[in-house]
Amino acid sequence: MSETQRREQILDAVGRLLGREGLHAVTMRAVAAEAGVSLRLVQYYGESKERLLTAALERLADRSLQRWRTRMAVRGEGDVSEAIRAFFDEALPTDEDGRAFHRVGVSLELLAITRPDAATAAYQDHLRGLADHLAEVVGADPRVGGARARLIATQVMSLAHGLGSLLMAGNVTRAQAEEVVRDYLDRLGPGGTER
Repeated sequence: MSETQRREQILDAVGRLLGREGLHAVTMRAVAAEAGVSLRLVQYYGESKERLLTAALERLADRSLQRWRTRMAVRGEGDVSEAIRAFFDEALPTDEDGRAFHRVGVSLELLAITRPDAATAAYQDHLRGLADHLAEVVGADPRVGGARARLIATQVMSLAHGLGSLLMAGNVTRAQAEEVVRDYLDRLGPGGTER
């Protein structure tokens, strides 16, 4: 197995642990057991728990962003409402990948609040990058100015995060979450102009 494949095997194990059990479950020994490799190999490729978490988060974030771009391409680029709807479709934890990613995000947010480190810095970078990209997509519509695009990006990310947590905790159903999204998009109107 090549070094790249071995590293991917280890990062896959970190991602599974994070998604299944949360941040507390990720130890070097647990990663080794999950990956089916020696502890020494995990230490060689990961160096530290923090570096493993950072690499795994960056990988998960890239995959999530790519899934959103794929959804946008299917729906058709250039339509603000469709881009935002595609974002909600990707961000809301309605499938196992979405639930796993949401668990990772909530775990890292708690860590960012209580103990900032490189992993939480990577998560904050991901959120900034996501907001920038969302604002860019929304701002591509000539009816939306730069400040308005940034506000919409913040609203969408906040609503998606809150709904995601409510959905994961069983406080709202998928149908209720989708109704909230439809209501938000209806109020937002074409080109991000409130109705």
